[in-house]
Amino acid sequence: MKTRGTALAGVLLTTITTAGLGIAAAPSAHAAQLVVVDPAGDTAKKKLDITRVTFRNLDRRIVARVEFAREASGELVVSVGPRKDTGIRLVAERTRDGFVRSSVLPGAFTDPDPEGGGVAGPTCSDIRVRWRETVARLALPSRCLHDGDYGALRFAVLTEKGGRDADYAPGAADGSDVGVTGWVARG
Repeated sequence: MKTRGTALAGVLLTTITTAGLGIAAAPSAHAAQLVVVDPAGDTAKKKLDITRVTFRNLDRRIVARVEFAREASGELVVSVGPRKDTGIRLVAERTRDGFVRSSVLPGAFTDPDPEGGGVAGPTCSDIRVRWRETVARLALPSRCLHDGDYGALRFAVLTEKGGRDADYAPGAADGSDVGVTGWVARG
């Protein structure tokens, strides 16, 4: 009897633990956030080397936090694409002296014409950029993308130096070029 009771208790404990994990994991599935990790050292030393991207699709704003292996000048481009609609690119350029310029451009990397030809542009350009040493944070009010009328988003991040690609995250499945993430729910 003791063995059977112990086995039954083990099954019950496993069931409770699994159910508890399911409940604990549920909020993260709806957290409106996705993290992409990129290996350090996969680009030249004087270029922006992406190591981690945290993308949040919040109700009132879109936020991308990009971490780099080292401080460097260059351009940071965050491509943001909604389901069944055209996207935008959040762009920040950091000069050698630390000055940062920013803009919002029409066309996500996944759009048929990513340069924005014939694509509806952002409805405002209220991008806010905070770039300190090895971390850049770009935030855009949700009203700037289709007047806030969108749901899930996917993203890709690219860095450039002198007009040439330096690093990207995530990589394409075949490792050949910049890829795109899965969908990040809005929340």
